[in-house]
Amino acid sequence: IITLEDGTRIYHAGDTAVFSDMALIGEIYAPDIAILPIGDHWTMSPREAGVAARLLKPRWIVPAHYGTYPILTGTPDALREELARQKTEAEVLALRPGETLA
Repeated sequence: IITLEDGTRIYHAGDTAVFSDMALIGEIYAPDIAILPIGDHWTMSPREAGVAARLLKPRWIVPAHYGTYPILTGTPDALREELARQKTEAEVLALRPGETLA
């Protein structure tokens, strides 16, 4: 968990899979932004990232670890579909290389 000077809290999942303690992270730290891997090989799939989002309850999700190799098939659109299916209201912010989130 990273807390910025303005109080914004960011959770970076790294290369992990979804795990039940994400619910505790969501409850204790209430991240505003969750950086979640969605590649579906070596990391979470969009479906698993959807579950992670449901547990963490962030306002925004920045998808990571996808689209760099053909084997990484997860996409931000697939994550959006999964969030809608799970009735999770987080907004997906798919950044391009070099793009910033302001």
